[in-house]
Amino acid sequence: MEVPTYAPTPLRKQQTCDKCYLRKIKCDRQQPRCSQCVADMSECTYKAPSRPSRPRKRPAVAGKVHEAAHMRAFVEQLQSQVADLTKRLDETTNRSELQKDQLPALTKPTMEPKPTLIPSPINGHSGLSNADGSVNDSMSPHLNLPPFDQVMPVIQMYLDHVNSVTPLFHPGTLLGLVNDFYEFPNRRDTVSWAAINIVLALTYRQVMVGGLAVDNGTDLALGHLNKAQSVISDVLLSETKLLHAQVLLGIATMLQISKSLQPAMVIMGAAMRLVRGLGLHTRASTAHLDTETAKQHTYVFWIAYILDKDISMRMRSPSIHGDDEVDVDMPVAVIDRHRVVDGKRKFGDGVIATVNGNVAMDFLLTRIRLAIIEGGVYDYLYSVRSQARSPEERNIAISSLVDALQEWQSHIAPEFDAASAAGNVSPTALPFICSLHATSFACLAMINEANAWSQQWVISIRKYPGTCADLHPRSRWEPLVEHARDFAVLFESIPPSGYALIWETICAYLTAVMLVAANNAHRPFSDNMLSDMKLTRKAVQLVDDIFGNQTFPESGQVHLVRNACADLNQNALRRWYEKFGTA
Repeated sequence: MEVPTYAPTPLRKQQTCDKCYLRKIKCDRQQPRCSQCVADMSECTYKAPSRPSRPRKRPAVAGKVHEAAHMRAFVEQLQSQVADLTKRLDETTNRSELQKDQLPALTKPTMEPKPTLIPSPINGHSGLSNADGSVNDSMSPHLNLPPFDQVMPVIQMYLDHVNSVTPLFHPGTLLGLVNDFYEFPNRRDTVSWAAINIVLALTYRQVMVGGLAVDNGTDLALGHLNKAQSVISDVLLSETKLLHAQVLLGIATMLQISKSLQPAMVIMGAAMRLVRGLGLHTRASTAHLDTETAKQHTYVFWIAYILDKDISMRMRSPSIHGDDEVDVDMPVAVIDRHRVVDGKRKFGDGVIATVNGNVAMDFLLTRIRLAIIEGGVYDYLYSVRSQARSPEERNIAISSLVDALQEWQSHIAPEFDAASAAGNVSPTALPFICSLHATSFACLAMINEANAWSQQWVISIRKYPGTCADLHPRSRWEPLVEHARDFAVLFESIPPSGYALIWETICAYLTAVMLVAANNAHRPFSDNMLSDMKLTRKAVQLVDDIFGNQTFPESGQVHLVRNACADLNQNALRRWYEKFGTA
C-alpha cells in the first residue's frame, strides 16, 4: 500500500520584495526577479529576517463583542450628557420641568391648515388608534403619538416652512413614514417614532420663532424633543440607515436653542459617525442610487456639515469632519428653476423667496458657503496650528477671511441683506435669514476679536474717555459697526414669540449692540447717533424682558454687557445734551 505524501502548506508570499520594502517603493513581484531588482542587478528575496511579521488578526467574534461594548459605553456617555437637556431648555421659558408622563397634548395650529397629501388611515382601521384617534401601541406602550388628523397639518407645515429651506427629509418619504406608522402597527419602530417626534419638535420651534400662533408651542417643541432623545440608544445601536442620521441631526438642530452647546456637540459627534458610516461624504455612496435618493443623501450630508462647522466655531473646538475628507459636490443652484402656482413662482429645495416672489436666494447653498468660512475662522484663529503662526502670517490669514466674507456677502441680493430682509420675507422665513446674518456677523466679530462673552473685551471697550481705534483699526472698525447695526435691527424685527431663537444668536446680538453703543460714546455726533441710541435702549429693555433675574452660566456676562451698553448710551446722551440741549 502506497503511503500518501503531503506537501507542506506554502507560506503566503510577501506583497513586496525585501529590497523594495526597504526602499519603500512599489514592487511588481515579477518572477524570478521584480523589475526594480533587475534594474539594480540585485537578488530578489522575500525572507529578510529584519522584516516585521504581519500582526495576527483577532477573532471576528471578539472584535464584534469589543465594538458592541464600545458602542454601548458611548451611548451611556451620550445619554448622561444629554440627561439635563430638558432642564436646560426649560430655563429659557422660565417654567417648571416637563415630566414625561405629563406631556401636553398636541393642539391644532390656529392658522388654517393646508389639505394633507395623504388621506387619514384612521378610518376603517379602528384597531390602530384610541377613541380620539391617537396612537397607543400595545406592543410598545411608549410609542404614543397624537391623533393622525392633528399630526398631518403639522407635518405639512414642516414641509412648507422648514424642510423647504433646510431639506432634511424627502417629502414623499416622510409622508409615507407617517402614514405607515399609523396604518400598520406591525411596522412601528422606535426610530420612525423618534423621526416623527423630531419633525413635530422642529415645526413648533420654527413657528414659535416665526411668530405664527400655536397654543403651547414651547411646551410642544420641548415635549416632542424629549421623546425623540429618549430613544437615542435605539438610533445608535440598530442597523445604520439614513433615517438614523436624520433623527440625530434634527435633535442637534433643536439643541441649538439651549444655553449650552455641549449637548449639541455630543449629538453631532454621534451624527457624524453615522454620516461617515453611510458614506454620505463620498460620491461613491450615491453612484448606485436614483437621482432623487442621491440628492437627499447629499442634502443630509451638507446639513450635517453646516451644523458641524457652526458648533465648532461657536465652541472654538475642532470640527468633527475635516474638509479634506469631503468628496461630494455641493447642491446644484436651483434659483432659476421654478413653477407658477396661483400666479406666484414656487422654487425648489433650499430656496427662500421674497413675499412677492420676484427675488429668490438659494439659502442652502449660501449657508454651505458660509459654513466653509466658519471652518476657516476656527482653523485660522483658534486651532492649535494657528497659535504657532507669526503676526505677519496671522494678518494674512485674517485678510483672507475678510475677503472671503466680502465675496460671500456680494452674492446676496439686496432684498435679503440684514438691513432690509425684515420687509421682504415672510415671518416664517425671517428666522432663517436672521440666523444666517447672525453667523456671518459672528465670523466678522471673531476676526476683529470682538466678543460679548469676553469680559476683558467688554471692560476694555467700556472705558471712557478713550477711542475704539485703540482696540480696532479704523479701516476695520467702521465696516464692523455698520454690520453690527444692520444685524441688531434685523434681530429686533423678530416677533417676541421668536425669542427662543436668542440662544443661537445671543452672543452675536450682544456683541453687535455693544459695538453700536461704543461707537456712539467714543465717536459721537454721527448721522446714526440718535437711531443708534434708540437701538441700544431697546436692547437693554429686551435683555431685561427676556432674562430678568434668571441665573444661568452666562447670566453674569449678559448683565455685564447690558450694564455696559446702558452706561455707554448714557454717556452718549449726555454729550448730545451738552452740545445740542435736546434729543
